[in-house]
Amino acid sequence: MEIGVVGVGGGGCALADALVAADADHDPGFLVSAVAVDTDAAALEELARVDEDDRHLLGAVHTDGRGTEGDAALAAEIAREERPELQAAVDSLPVGSIDATLVCAALGGGTGSGVAPAVVDVLGQVTATPVYAVGLLPGVAEAGGDADAADAVADGPKRTDAATDPRGPDRPLASNAAGAVRALSAGADDLVLADPDVWRASGASYGAAWSRVDAALTGRLGRAFAAGEATDPVPERVLDASELTNTFGAGGVSVVGSASTGVENGRRDGVVGGLLDRFAGGAGPDVDEGEAVSVATNTARKAVTHRLSLPCDVESASRAAVVFHAPPAWLSRRGLERARSLIEAETGVPEIRWGDHPDPTAEAFRVTVLLTGVDDSDRLAELGGAVDPTRLD
Repeated sequence: MEIGVVGVGGGGCALADALVAADADHDPGFLVSAVAVDTDAAALEELARVDEDDRHLLGAVHTDGRGTEGDAALAAEIAREERPELQAAVDSLPVGSIDATLVCAALGGGTGSGVAPAVVDVLGQVTATPVYAVGLLPGVAEAGGDADAADAVADGPKRTDAATDPRGPDRPLASNAAGAVRALSAGADDLVLADPDVWRASGASYGAAWSRVDAALTGRLGRAFAAGEATDPVPERVLDASELTNTFGAGGVSVVGSASTGVENGRRDGVVGGLLDRFAGGAGPDVDEGEAVSVATNTARKAVTHRLSLPCDVESASRAAVVFHAPPAWLSRRGLERARSLIEAETGVPEIRWGDHPDPTAEAFRVTVLLTGVDDSDRLAELGGAVDPTRLD
């Protein structure tokens, strides 16, 4: 699946920047174009991968280029007043030649929660392909103006629209996120959510967790989107763009999970060994069938039970897609079938869509799981009654 990406606000732009970097690790890639939109000029300048011509500052009259300081109402007002500027910002996306667009935002902050729904709406007017939102929830114990700011700046592009801004008092993180989840659930074709508490070490600051959140999301989404583009070696089964689109079309919210098990790939060490593998080819390791099945099933079980991007009841999902990424010798048909059956049993989702991505250079057997139509999550319930994951309003 070939996608375009729009990052909105500090957290969303940082995630878009990370997706551009992740795309460089895939051959062929999955990302066609990336755009960044923010009310903080300094945060835009700190982006490393999004092209400078594709970085757009909004609301300079209202904020003097310093961001909305957690004020979602101000951000929404800016989005209404500067809709032509939003339109111009997304015009660089080649909407006629991509399969979908991702709108990424940190939902606890002002710009992300206030502007991202407007971006989704603008894209909905100009493209016939799906528009998916990727939302980063605020942490359960996260508060503005604390020491997390220093960690966030040290870890990468600033997330000054989120709780790490030291310039003001505590932000209304939960209410911002609740309103954004409701708006994005209604406006986007699907909403993928991530909770930083999944990756935050006990007692550690939230700033230190954000880079891990970005790495996890870009890795998981990147493997899902890139799976259908793989051509050499030829996959046993391709998870193509239409199957991903059908998986995403379940409504509610979506989560992504992943797990890996280290395996031997039979590649030779050193520069000379690498050249021999490249030009002469490598036979790959001699893998016992029983071990291949065991690795596949154990890794699949972990993928749906550990570190989902949003803690939830996996049995509440209505659709699922799975990607198996590993050296070819480890992609046993029996192992993949058993792993798929295990995920069906864990989730209760029938006829799971799946594909494999044989990669001779991989050093692990990795399973990536996309669960969509999720409607039972204690984490969402904690945000309050404004959240409507099933779009009943």
